[in-house]
Amino acid sequence: MAMLIRLQALDLRRQQDKEGLEEIPEKLKIAEKPLFEAKGLVEKAQAAIDLVIKEKKDKELALQVVEDKIRKLKSRLTDLKTNKEYHAHLQEIAAVNKEKEDTEDRLLQAMENVDLLKKELAEKTALLNEETARFAKEKEEINATIEQLSKEDEKLEQEWLALSKEAPSDLLESYKKLSILRKGVAVVPLNGYTCTGCHFSLPPQLIAEVRKNEKILTCNYCNRMLYVEAD
Repeated sequence: MAMLIRLQALDLRRQQDKEGLEEIPEKLKIAEKPLFEAKGLVEKAQAAIDLVIKEKKDKELALQVVEDKIRKLKSRLTDLKTNKEYHAHLQEIAAVNKEKEDTEDRLLQAMENVDLLKKELAEKTALLNEETARFAKEKEEINATIEQLSKEDEKLEQEWLALSKEAPSDLLESYKKLSILRKGVAVVPLNGYTCTGCHFSLPPQLIAEVRKNEKILTCNYCNRMLYVEAD
């Protein structure tokens, strides 16, 4: 029975390690989420800058067009024959100058927006760098955990195999089947007159036989192998 208890302890430790390894992809996914979010913020900020830079270039081109229009209008002043034509032409120049002022205001606003967005991008990039460093460190720790659990599982497996060679084949087979059926707990101690596996009370005669520790006995209800813990 002592050998089966040791086998079960090894099995439970291996199961814990297996569950630990199975949880790692989700842990990695959770650890990587802030990094993905930071990347998204940087991409969004960069896209906003690209859009405003395009708007700025459009405003610069529009300003150039207006300035060319003003130059052409001014060059025609000397060709005008009458005061009426002259005043009408001046009004047209004034309207284009107003258009120029409006275009300059929009260009200035676009330039200010570029500066603001570049500042925001720098902040988002700094955050991304922090998250990149944090994730790299956390990933390194996770990889170390994987290596540790893998090595431990290999060691436990070798111990299990060495120990299992001491068990009769039929007893080992029964233990394996029962372990699968009872989710890794095939061998349980008594708690007074109660099986700690299913928590049912057992007949006094069975309890007495288990305490003799002369043979392998099982619970009448859950079929787990029973033993009495040493005082």
